[in-house]
Amino acid sequence: MILKKNYQSFYIFNVIGLTITGLLFVWLSNNGTIDFWITKHFYDDELHIFSFQNSKFLESIGHKFLKDLTACILIVGILLSIASYVIAALRPLRRPLIGFCVMAIASALFISYLKSISIHSCPWDLQMYGGQAKWFPLFSGFLTANSQGHCWPGGHASGGFALIAGYFSFREYRPHLASAFLFSGFLFGSLMSFVQIVRGAHFLSHNLWTLWFIWTICLVIDGIFRLICLLQKNSPSLNERLHKFSS
Repeated sequence: MILKKNYQSFYIFNVIGLTITGLLFVWLSNNGTIDFWITKHFYDDELHIFSFQNSKFLESIGHKFLKDLTACILIVGILLSIASYVIAALRPLRRPLIGFCVMAIASALFISYLKSISIHSCPWDLQMYGGQAKWFPLFSGFLTANSQGHCWPGGHASGGFALIAGYFSFREYRPHLASAFLFSGFLFGSLMSFVQIVRGAHFLSHNLWTLWFIWTICLVIDGIFRLICLLQKNSPSLNERLHKFSS
């Protein structure tokens, strides 16, 4: 039972890339210099506020609209996955559609869970920016009852970056569509990240970690799906059961 060589190369390349960027992001999160330098451009030292924190434009367009748009794309994916059991034309795309939904939902849930146990606070809650919370390097402690936290990794950007799941699931089925998912995932995720950084809701490193976790989750789930497909091909009984499920 061997995965295709081109996929093995793809997987190894991604593992190496994730290892290198992961170490870089650990340094970035522990050092804080780049985060602080970027964030200071949007903080008014005299008024002790983030100038765009309550911007109606950023709130409605950059925050709510993009969040709703990415949610709608996922809902369409779920509906098409269900419809593939009824509409014959969608059957060839059933696996990538289901894969996209599973990866995107798993990514969002994982980011949400990490935020719920995170000790790291949002910039606008930190003492250095007029708040009450303390800044902590990454992996420096655990959430306590008195901690504000709940701001790492970036949750808002996860909606945009989650579209990258479409790149993994459609890469071999519809390459052009996969590229579109990859581009839109980076575009929406970056825009949503920028909006939150400008508003003082997140540091750059918060959103880079969101991208890193989502890419990792998609890579792992994609690998699991491929192993299941190999098992399906090499096990007639399993193949029969999966065929009944997918037909």
